[in-house]
Amino acid sequence: MARAPVGGPGPGWWAACGLAVAVLWLHPLLLHAQPSAATKNMCGKPAVTGKIFGGKNSPDLRWPWQASLLYRGRHTCGATLIDVFWVISAAHCFQKSHEPSDYKILLGYHKLQHPTEHSLQMTVNRIIVHSDFNRRHFMGSDIALLQLHLSVNFTSHILPACLPEPTTDLPSHTSCWITGWGMVTEDGEQGPSSSDSMPF
Repeated sequence: MARAPVGGPGPGWWAACGLAVAVLWLHPLLLHAQPSAATKNMCGKPAVTGKIFGGKNSPDLRWPWQASLLYRGRHTCGATLIDVFWVISAAHCFQKSHEPSDYKILLGYHKLQHPTEHSLQMTVNRIIVHSDFNRRHFMGSDIALLQLHLSVNFTSHILPACLPEPTTDLPSHTSCWITGWGMVTEDGEQGPSSSDSMPF
């Protein structure tokens, strides 16, 4: 598991800001499923603090909202837990199928191939892909929501990320963190053990 900070213009920075804007756009879709009191009190509070730069492995508990999206049993994309029933991911991850039964969500994993007593595998009830995905420009509006069949019980290893308020304004050059599974550099190839870690 690893992460890296992103600050200033560049491919990673634009992707992060694009995701933030897309989350703000999708926020009205979540209004009918208001975050529970538990979500509001627990979101965005990992048990471990500190910073690692350059796409290195991160410690257990650092990103308790990081999830893995499985397509027919194989890891295909990263995802983020945002509420007891909701996970967010990228729309391009669903180009092969929009059938919820083809997907599962892994939560509480620090290494994909090594589940622990804290790990969960959840089934998907519904997939909502942004209606403008790929319509106006290539990979535009690249965001999707997944509704889980069952609610998630939050633990020290499984907590939601905080959603911004609809009125949130992101100033230019705001620093942020990006987490995921796979490559540790922007143009690098996945190594043989990359599926076992959560790199930047």
